[in-house]
Amino acid sequence: MTSQTFLQLDLVLHITGFTMMAGFILADFVINRRLTRYLLTDKPRAASVMESVAVFPRLIGIGAALLIVTGIAMVVIFKGVIAQMLWFKIKMLVVLLILLNGGIVLRRNSNRLKSLLQTNDDRHNGNILQVKQRLGVFQGVELLLFLIIFVLSIFKF
Repeated sequence: MTSQTFLQLDLVLHITGFTMMAGFILADFVINRRLTRYLLTDKPRAASVMESVAVFPRLIGIGAALLIVTGIAMVVIFKGVIAQMLWFKIKMLVVLLILLNGGIVLRRNSNRLKSLLQTNDDRHNGNILQVKQRLGVFQGVELLLFLIIFVLSIFKF
């Protein structure tokens, strides 16, 4: 396999990883918007909806791993030259923010919301709404960060 073919294959897999991550975050965002209907009135149904999207973090992680491995491979193919460019350095910071935001904020708040819903206690409604609001902010920030990465990858400077 020539290095050009390897680079093209690498780029396809890199874009696939990016699409997986951003796509599942977007799907989670849309589903959680609809989840709001059931949060306070039908907690078992809301918990069921959350259970149906429980696989998303694993799929996002697979996309992230694919993105990172193929990104490193492309840096190696370009002999590290690309890593010296400003747009690439900014992109790496944004990727780090996405990973930290997802690993810390999403996991903690999703687990908290799940446990609050499983109690099926109306006294926790305030906490449920607060956690749901934090998840909405998280998802909005994640989508914005993905948009920034997309723009940086197109308008290389």
